[in-house]
Amino acid sequence: MAKYLRYSGEFISRAGILWRIEILQDAEEAFPEVGELTFEADSPLLIEWSREEKHATVCSSIATLKIESPGDRTYEDLYTIAPGRIRMDVYREDTLYWSGALDPEFYEEPYERAANYPVSLTFSDFGVLDRLKYDLTGLRTIKEIVDYAMARSFINFEGIEYQDLTTTYFEDGTTKADINKLSVRSDNFYDEEGEASTLREVIEGILQPLALRIVQRCGKIFIYDLNGLFLNAGVRQIEWDGSSSTMGTDRVYNNAKVNFSPYSTAELLSGDVTFNGEYSTEMHNLTTAEMSYYSFYPDYGVEHRQGSTWDYDLINFTIFTGKGEGLGYLNPKARYFHILPMVGGPSECDGIAWGFCVGHGAITPAATRHKMNSTTHAQNAVLMRTNKVFLPKLSEADQKAYYIRLTLEMLLDPRYNPFSSADDKKKDTNEESNYKKVKTMTGWAFVPIAVTLYDNNGNPTWHYDNAGIAKFATHGSIAYSKGEWNAGGASFGDAWLEYYNVNDQEEDTGILGWKANRHTVGRPDTVLRCNPDQFKNGISSFYFYDSFKQMADGQYIPYPPEGGYLEVTVYAGVNCYDYGEKISLIDALNKKDTSFETTQKWDAESLYEKIRWHLYKAPKLEIVKNNLVFDEAELDDIEYSGYLNQDAMEEVSIDTICGTSDKICPTAKGIFYRTSDNLQLKKLHRAGVTDHPENLLIGTVYSQYADRKTTLEGECRLDPSGVTAYSEINQGDKKFLLAGETQDAIADTTDATFIEFRPDEYEAEK
Repeated sequence: MAKYLRYSGEFISRAGILWRIEILQDAEEAFPEVGELTFEADSPLLIEWSREEKHATVCSSIATLKIESPGDRTYEDLYTIAPGRIRMDVYREDTLYWSGALDPEFYEEPYERAANYPVSLTFSDFGVLDRLKYDLTGLRTIKEIVDYAMARSFINFEGIEYQDLTTTYFEDGTTKADINKLSVRSDNFYDEEGEASTLREVIEGILQPLALRIVQRCGKIFIYDLNGLFLNAGVRQIEWDGSSSTMGTDRVYNNAKVNFSPYSTAELLSGDVTFNGEYSTEMHNLTTAEMSYYSFYPDYGVEHRQGSTWDYDLINFTIFTGKGEGLGYLNPKARYFHILPMVGGPSECDGIAWGFCVGHGAITPAATRHKMNSTTHAQNAVLMRTNKVFLPKLSEADQKAYYIRLTLEMLLDPRYNPFSSADDKKKDTNEESNYKKVKTMTGWAFVPIAVTLYDNNGNPTWHYDNAGIAKFATHGSIAYSKGEWNAGGASFGDAWLEYYNVNDQEEDTGILGWKANRHTVGRPDTVLRCNPDQFKNGISSFYFYDSFKQMADGQYIPYPPEGGYLEVTVYAGVNCYDYGEKISLIDALNKKDTSFETTQKWDAESLYEKIRWHLYKAPKLEIVKNNLVFDEAELDDIEYSGYLNQDAMEEVSIDTICGTSDKICPTAKGIFYRTSDNLQLKKLHRAGVTDHPENLLIGTVYSQYADRKTTLEGECRLDPSGVTAYSEINQGDKKFLLAGETQDAIADTTDATFIEFRPDEYEAEK
């Protein structure tokens, strides 16, 4: 929707300057008539920049337009429009001078006569940014974000100027660190619940650590630092126009602190999904197979009823199925589920149901035992895909310091109630015989997956491959089983997750109940087939290191060679092995093993038809350190500090959400990146000092507040020259910053506050 002219008017100031006001409104087409504005004679237009501290970032302004209402509530409809839909453009001598959006929260008019009464309309240039949420994704340059925010602010401007008024360089001291050469991560501006920051918070977050200020002046957006303003801007002399002016001193601070919160969490994907359907303890179902929820007793060997009435008070849990969210893709034959405990039931949880048996009695024939899919699982059918998550690029040396830990909880179980013991007094009340058979014949289970890295355009660039490890056998040590990243997109069979009991590879299993994958080490039965001498009592001499046994669950994937967007695909089905025997949930009917290409012997009886439950949680992704304990890679909040004037009392404290750290940490979302290579940034250079930008910011604060600076206040001639430094005839070579003012357009004057400022010539004592 475009903006079209709704009202317009002109007036001549007392100094003979032509001012034109245009009010534009969103509409499908041009308005048939443009209303004429009638201005109040004494003060038709005031534009105010509030006095800001010298370390302030967003220097916003408001304009108050005072006009006559020709009829009853003529302008009331303007205040019913959403923020940003109404804009005022101010022209001075036919040149764009100021622009801002109407603030719909401020409306007041006399309620005493029907026409020709004064009305004040309030507009703001950056105020609307408090009402708008950030919605970009990925790695973005600071310039991109500023452009985006200014476009969404709806204000009219002729360009953004920053090159000549900023003085920060990269560490080499010669390459300018312009705002188009620094980048930040968009996910830094969303909280844990996915709530986005406001555009005002984002703009302040990306500019403040760099000691940058942003202001609208004379039809342009200016971004500058005080050092650049002092050294590179023009200097204009203050022209006093009032009967009096006031001289004073600015404040002095004792010390400065910059607190940087890097918003670091090791968790890339939580492993959580959300079931969106209805569920409650009042909803239960034991007899009707057509419902979307099913209830289960602790066992089914006993009919829990009196006559024809079921004893619903003894239900152990109910599983509800339907729609949900939390994944990038879910196979249409699968469903989200919610397990609701009833009487002594399992833990409450959400997840993905690929299949489960409903009702009592035998589970054959297999074609009717799963409610949501067929029994034949296509070898390369995608069950689910995660949303993509961002991974920053690391240098080759830093890549070696981290792993990506991928964990997938799965429930693969033959019991009627997988959350109740199979060892009941009455045999087979909870499928005890099938439970023992599956446990005996399933030492190693494999789930096919794909782990793919994409570039900014959605093209696959790298994929993880551990197929060679999964096909054979390695020692139980991450050093022997890392896998590798290969260029291009993934194919079925490139990567596998493995389930086994790390402490008992002979008698126990890695499935039955909720179980998470362990790091993939392959199958000892391949060693038996290739070299029987390596087995003793049927168990391979390949062994698990004790340190490996103590590792947390999950697949430990090396950090990729490039940055990008990571996606995990889980294929339908599971391959299960136990020293030459196999249960296949991928291709059970055809009795083929196309995934591992071995000649192992098949067990005559497939256990596929014994499995009642096949549930998943969503994949969980974490960044962990490559150290002895693989602890989570997180960066704590960082405090930078420096003394300014130890004789002063007050402290200046600045909290930032973007910044730098001595440590390279891929989970620190608030870190600055160098746009040219997307590597994390540590230090910058300004005014002869190379340090963290936070310390350079402290140096800027030190230069402005370590000793007393002169302040000047009073009425002076309006200066339409944009962003500049000022001098005063009685203040020698001092330079002044225009810290705040209220411009009166009809008088061509301004009530202004000027504060002495200096370049970044001092380094604070740390």
